[in-house]
Amino acid sequence: MHVAMMLYAGFQLLEVSGPMDVFHEANRLCGGTYYEQHLVGPSPGPVLSSNGTMVSTTECLVETRTPFDVVMVPGARVLGSTAEHRALVDWLSASGRTTGRLACISNGAFLLARAGLADRRWLTAHWRDARRLAAEHPSVHVLPSPGCLRDGNLYSSGGASAAIRLALALVKEDLGEKAARNIAGALSMPPH
Repeated sequence: MHVAMMLYAGFQLLEVSGPMDVFHEANRLCGGTYYEQHLVGPSPGPVLSSNGTMVSTTECLVETRTPFDVVMVPGARVLGSTAEHRALVDWLSASGRTTGRLACISNGAFLLARAGLADRRWLTAHWRDARRLAAEHPSVHVLPSPGCLRDGNLYSSGGASAAIRLALALVKEDLGEKAARNIAGALSMPPH
């Protein structure tokens, strides 16, 4: 499984590192690389996260050749206007329609909505972003929740801790409930 973790200026590091740890534990459990993780950003090199940590991309949007099975879009502390992150939104719009599973975390939902990938679909977002998401994207059905939601191949979570649950749900679909429980235990997550 090829998993793209989308990086952009100001992304929430925990919303990337938490799911990455879940996929890493799944690989460890499988004894090999079941989930091949890619850190994809707008350009090659480091990307500054919201807490000041720089994370280097493994691929950039314009050079990406890998068809991804999962694309995960984290949120940011503040996600501004539609013009912001235009390259990422354009890439999502073009690539997202052929991606097996799309996942967004907290206000990363705005980026999927701006790409037109959530029209007439259900998304959850952090409660403080839900009203704005619904107002800016009236064709998206918004459910304010700190949990996780699935609508077909579209997955969303309300925040960083729910992002780990979202990744565990993906692993459960791929490797079964026992694997997901073992990974949750390895990460000291209570069973859910």
